[in-house]
Amino acid sequence: MNRWISRLIYFLQSLSLKIRITLVFAISTLLLLLVTIFFSYHSMANILTNNLHGTVSSNLQQIRLSLENTIDDLNYVSQQINFSENLNYNLQTYLELPQSYERVKISEDIRKELNVITFSNPGIGLSLMYWEDQQEFLFNNHGVKQEFTLQIKPLLIEGYNINTFGPHISMERYKDKYVLSTIRKLDSINSNHLYFYLESNLDLTKDLLEVDNVLDDASYLILDKDNRIIYNENSSFKQGDIFTKNKQGFGRQNGYYWFEEPTRRGWDIIALIPIAQYDQEINQWIILMLYITILFVCISLVMAFLLWKTFYRPLNDFQHEIKLMENSNFHSEVVETNIPEFKNLINQFRSMRKQIVQLIKEIEVKEKIRADLEVEKLMHQINPHFLMNTLDTARWLSVSGEKAELTNLLTWLNKILYYNMGKLGTLSTLNEELEAMEQYLKLQKIRYDFEYSTTINVKEGVLQSPVPRFILQPLVENAIYHGLGDEGEIRVIINLVNKLIVIDVMDNGNGMTQEKINMLLYQTSEQHSRAGTGIGLNYVRRIIKRTYNDQATITIQSVINKGTKVTLQIPITKGSE
Repeated sequence: MNRWISRLIYFLQSLSLKIRITLVFAISTLLLLLVTIFFSYHSMANILTNNLHGTVSSNLQQIRLSLENTIDDLNYVSQQINFSENLNYNLQTYLELPQSYERVKISEDIRKELNVITFSNPGIGLSLMYWEDQQEFLFNNHGVKQEFTLQIKPLLIEGYNINTFGPHISMERYKDKYVLSTIRKLDSINSNHLYFYLESNLDLTKDLLEVDNVLDDASYLILDKDNRIIYNENSSFKQGDIFTKNKQGFGRQNGYYWFEEPTRRGWDIIALIPIAQYDQEINQWIILMLYITILFVCISLVMAFLLWKTFYRPLNDFQHEIKLMENSNFHSEVVETNIPEFKNLINQFRSMRKQIVQLIKEIEVKEKIRADLEVEKLMHQINPHFLMNTLDTARWLSVSGEKAELTNLLTWLNKILYYNMGKLGTLSTLNEELEAMEQYLKLQKIRYDFEYSTTINVKEGVLQSPVPRFILQPLVENAIYHGLGDEGEIRVIINLVNKLIVIDVMDNGNGMTQEKINMLLYQTSEQHSRAGTGIGLNYVRRIIKRTYNDQATITIQSVINKGTKVTLQIPITKGSE
């Protein structure tokens, strides 16, 4: 646990200021909104639930009243017929008379009286009398289906000599609407097998349930007194199944919310509302809250961005100035700001930058002095072994009486020493460098058996180009002491290529390994070979680097037992340092 907390703390500490500001604004806004939404949700849910319960309950009450009124109308009409003395007398006479004119006349009287009773009640549809002994229906006001029977299902209300059925398909010919019906046994007639059948004139589904339905996609069930489904509009509930209720009168079942409306006669009406529709208003409110949340978060992010712009932009510009200073750019303008804290920081930065510039200048001066001292040390560092060997050669020439050779040797040595004592910091010319190299080669040729040649492929003006002192002598010195054996040949070729003076010093000696090449280029003066003047290739590399930066190069190519080629490339310059 502590490990995860440590990681979280480390992650938060690694966030940039911009992300921190954004997170603080976003989280604070979200927390306030979530708390508001939490309490509002419960309040709104209760309000919407109570409102929906009230709407459904009111709707069910209207449907119950309409159904009960329809049933009462059926019972009232059947009761009028059952207790009409004139009608009962005519019916009894009609049943007793044989086929005759008088019977036809009585039949018309009965039909007229029935029409008066039924037409005065617009809620009555099909009506007829059914003579069970003869299996014949009489006095019907509309056409009757052939499959008419008294065994109608479902039974809604059972009473003495009167039963109420439905909802069921109408027995009227050419009609398939759902109706309620009443069958009453006419007990005032001597014949015990005469029944009066009445249907409601309303289409139960279209005229009653759908008209009073204030909720979309609501469906209804009708239960008998045993809670058995006798009518259903929803395939999720099968007719004949027992519907499970509770004391609250509402609940959830098969993906629906259900609400119960009981009646005084024992049967019940159940309204079924899909959970999705039931929750529709709450979901709409949630969507509204979501939009409000997004709006507030956007406003919060905009405020965070404005705050960010207020002080982060100067901070970012200030950081840019620091990066410029890291890249040695000390002359850029420091950004101005109206924030007091930044003003103080900028003033301190300006003071620090001035101090850094001053320190850098002091270091540059000291470094230049140190570099000049090192170069001066190298230029005046004539190897004692070189002088001893040269003087020893002069002694033997004197003993042998070769005065001309002795004179030449001393002359060449004198010129080399004179050139070596040149003023520090001054440049020589390429022509003077070639003459000094020539003196050195002549001096060494007395001691060693080798041949040399110099090929100059440039104009006279190029030979007057200023170059650092002692950059050619180390090249031929390297060829003598690290390339040649007892004898050999040294060639010096000077060309002009792409405004570069290219000097190649080649020998046909033993060659060198790459390791030895690296040693010669990067060794210190103390590590240089005892032979020669002591001014090695390392000096050449450093002096051209100091003089030309990256415009000049020195490279060595060598093949064992074939020879070595040292190439020096320097740009053409005018004047002197």
